Amino acid sequence: MPKPPETDVQHATRFRRYVPAPDDPRVAGLHEHTARTYADARLSVPVLAEVVRQWRESADEPYVGITTDGRVRHGVYDLGAVPDAERPPTGAMLRAVEEIRRHTTQEQWQRLTYPLDAPQWRTWSNPEVLLYDNGLRLEEVSDRTTDALLGLVRATLSEEGYTVVRHLMRLNGFLGELTGMTGVMNPGSYQFAVFGEPSLDQPWGWHLYGHHVCVNALVAGDRMVIGPVFLGAEPDSTDVGPEAGVRPLGVREQVGLSFVNSLTPRQLSLARSYPDVRDPRMPEGRVHPVEERFLAGAFQDNRVIPVEGIRATELDGEQQQLLLAVIEQYSDLLPEGPRAARMREVRAHLPETYLTWIGGVDDEQPFYYRVQSPVVLVEFDHHAGMFLTNPVPARFHIHTILRLPNGNDYGRLLWKPGT
Repeated sequence: MPKPPETDVQHATRFRRYVPAPDDPRVAGLHEHTARTYADARLSVPVLAEVVRQWRESADEPYVGITTDGRVRHGVYDLGAVPDAERPPTGAMLRAVEEIRRHTTQEQWQRLTYPLDAPQWRTWSNPEVLLYDNGLRLEEVSDRTTDALLGLVRATLSEEGYTVVRHLMRLNGFLGELTGMTGVMNPGSYQFAVFGEPSLDQPWGWHLYGHHVCVNALVAGDRMVIGPVFLGAEPDSTDVGPEAGVRPLGVREQVGLSFVNSLTPRQLSLARSYPDVRDPRMPEGRVHPVEERFLAGAFQDNRVIPVEGIRATELDGEQQQLLLAVIEQYSDLLPEGPRAARMREVRAHLPETYLTWIGGVDDEQPFYYRVQSPVVLVEFDHHAGMFLTNPVPARFHIHTILRLPNGNDYGRLLWKPGT
């Protein structure tokens, strides 16, 4: 069972020395922007404009899925019936949809909904820059409409998963307050869209995306897929108010450390490719100007990512359980029943599961890890400041991703099998 977010009040103060001054180039002149005017301003920056150009090209490619060698492995997912206890909460989701209908105009409903195979599924993004204006934007609709939209998120996710998502959205608002950019970063700066016709037995889903929170969810009969999922935070906790010190992503950090510190020196030599997150021996391009060490983020639906690191067959039984605990933390958005089905699928491919590590293994140094198998890919990465001014990666800026390689992101195999 996933653990609750950890609390570390001492950690929560570390970002303070890196809060930018109002005249810092990172934030100067940006205080009056809305999300829409800000996008125009930011996309005039050449480095970002080039990254976005590449992302848009990727979004236009036909969907294949993440692979290790460019070839999709078919038949790795269990797509059959599940016990009643593992079925998704589709009834509650449908009731939430009816609440949305009651609190949206006809025009809003039309803007909110797309066909199941709409290309907008794949145009979610995690930067604060609004690249694709899908569905409805929470800050631009009434509070009652926002509550109804988030009601569908709540009806879909586990209680702990919903708590983490909402906490990260509030942390985005906290960053907006720190930088004076509340028009760009606030708890409502997120897009929400519905795909397909909501139904008890036919496939349909939704996505929620914006700065540091991107969730794609689909249900089809007695199956549910949540992924891709991007969750991040800068800073990763607040130092004021009732949530001071609560680190929604801290457990993902700690389970990774628990695993890597269980390794023998020989095992660590297999798992760790570089001892520093900005190791000078890294090949050119291994650290991306925006994504840093991340490989499977937004617009990487078809990326070829070879496995690296230590294979689960090189681990003893206790270490294998620690590795599974890492993966389960990235399954925490799933309700209990679908999570059980998902972890059974993950365990079936444990012999083909790898973990690779970059960076430190102590309680201070930043690090990156990736766990990868035929049915799961997760990444965790500490980043340098984007709005905070720390020039090198630090523990208080975290990015994480969950992917379903070999063609099952967006639950695609549940509605387009064999593609």
